[in-house]
Amino acid sequence: MRRGKILLTLKSPHVDRRVHLFLFGVMGVFSILVFRLWSIQVYRQEYYKQRFAGNYIRELPIQSKRGMILDRNGRILAEDINYWDVWIPIKGRKERTVTPDVKQSLTLLSQILEIPYATLESRYLKNRRDPNYKHLRVKIAERVPFEKYVALETRLIEFPETAMVFPVAVPMRHYRFGPVAAHILGYTGEISERELANPQFADYRLGSYVGKAGVEKQYEEYLHGKEGILRVQVDTNEIQKGPPIEVEPAVPGNNIVLSIDYDLQVAAEQILGASHGVIIVADPRDNSILAMASSPRYNPNLLRANLGNYILDPGRPMLHRAIAGFYPPGSVFKIFEVLALLEELKLSPMATEYCPGVFRRWGRPWKCHKPSGHGRVNMYDAVRLSCDVYFYNKVGIQLGNSRLHKWATEFGLTTKTDIDLPEEPPARVFPTPASVPRWTQGEMINLSIGQGRMLFTPLQISTGVCAIANRGTVYKPRVAQKVIAPDGKIIKTFDPAVTGVIRASTQSWDVIHRAMWEVVNTPSGTGRRIVDPESNFIMAGKTGTAQIPPHDSHAWFVCYGPFDNPEIVVTVLVEHSGHGGEVASPLAKKIVDVYLGRVKLEELV
Repeated sequence: MRRGKILLTLKSPHVDRRVHLFLFGVMGVFSILVFRLWSIQVYRQEYYKQRFAGNYIRELPIQSKRGMILDRNGRILAEDINYWDVWIPIKGRKERTVTPDVKQSLTLLSQILEIPYATLESRYLKNRRDPNYKHLRVKIAERVPFEKYVALETRLIEFPETAMVFPVAVPMRHYRFGPVAAHILGYTGEISERELANPQFADYRLGSYVGKAGVEKQYEEYLHGKEGILRVQVDTNEIQKGPPIEVEPAVPGNNIVLSIDYDLQVAAEQILGASHGVIIVADPRDNSILAMASSPRYNPNLLRANLGNYILDPGRPMLHRAIAGFYPPGSVFKIFEVLALLEELKLSPMATEYCPGVFRRWGRPWKCHKPSGHGRVNMYDAVRLSCDVYFYNKVGIQLGNSRLHKWATEFGLTTKTDIDLPEEPPARVFPTPASVPRWTQGEMINLSIGQGRMLFTPLQISTGVCAIANRGTVYKPRVAQKVIAPDGKIIKTFDPAVTGVIRASTQSWDVIHRAMWEVVNTPSGTGRRIVDPESNFIMAGKTGTAQIPPHDSHAWFVCYGPFDNPEIVVTVLVEHSGHGGEVASPLAKKIVDVYLGRVKLEELV
């Protein structure tokens, strides 16, 4: 009876429905599993292959080579040359000692590179335990020279496979001529976290090198190349297996060709020697810079090792005096005042002023540099002899501050020059009654001979003299000529940029040119020491002696030539050295001699 009830229950339609539902459920789950397996192994095969590869393939950057910096004649001034960094895989981050295989590698490496074993081991342990160290391997040695790299390569087979070292070529900046043109070229360094936050460096990473000063910084966008990619295989312990594989090669940066002439630059630096000062050589036809020496200087190849010494040096070798050193111009400023007197006061250049050796006003005396006086002088005499009394009266009293300020602005002396170098600071404020507390007429008397609170950079003075030489066009100075791709294609040229035009009569330009010609080419001229009697290359110029009590005076000399068709402007400043005509003008003559080929570099003394 019980057995019959059981059979009736199994044949019940409710039971059949539950069995069917169960079977359908099993079939559904099985179908889902089959579809999932098909999706993983067939449909999304590539996706998971890449995900899996990511578990044992790591990508590392390849540093790109920076572009070269060349002078106007194609001579290489700065380039990247290969050194080698030596790496070893990280093993056991938490252990306090090295494993036997790593010890064997470090011992062998110490012998080849001639670096103490203790140094290598300490470096390995420090980086391995550092929680911020994200690399899969430790840099054991850096900047290994070529000969040591070759020795290492020939003995790689001796290293244990589980602690194999990997020499990796790393381009490092090298300045072929050491300190030559250091202030112009600048230097590079590892990018900082602050710089990385700048959108300009979006494609950079920690460890990337970037220009920090000079042309290196100014033209970073052209010089910096594109990093490549290395792939390395690692095991489950993140230990590198085998040599890396290059996936994307690094792309080198573009080359920058400068307007700088290497021979003139070396000459300028040799002529300055140990003196503190500046020599600038410019082409007045576009104000391109042919040479710009600032002394003392530094060696960018040794900067990392000597940075502290350079910073603490009282001579301030890191200061680019040509564009960031401010000095009173002394009597050099008188050539700019001449044009103001001619155009504003309509003075006749032949009108005279008596110089007794002292100018008396408001109950006090202002002395001329010649105590006995120059007697009666006209404008040409006043420039040639650098008579102070003439300018005390004509500029300090008659012209006045507002008109003097106007003409200083015309010559670009009240603003920065905007040279294509990043170290140029804003111009110093031109002294006016509004800018100087407790302004007195005595301030104006001092300004009339380029003294007092008036401060300019040598580059500002050079730019103004270029405008005189070319009769009125103020150009922005520049050191870069063009950008060239590694294949030689010209990417960009830097054309002359006009920043102002000085409106003056032809007669006024003639007067100022003749006055500067007399400074150099007459027996009584203060700049006669620049003359070479056997040369047809006629120069014109102006001396300056800026007093810096209680210290010795700064010596200035500016000149251009040839007189009838100027193609070169030379500006010389020697700090605390004496009179411009005695100290600075002979240095300018040496530069002109090199420019004309009359003296070779090896003949300079």
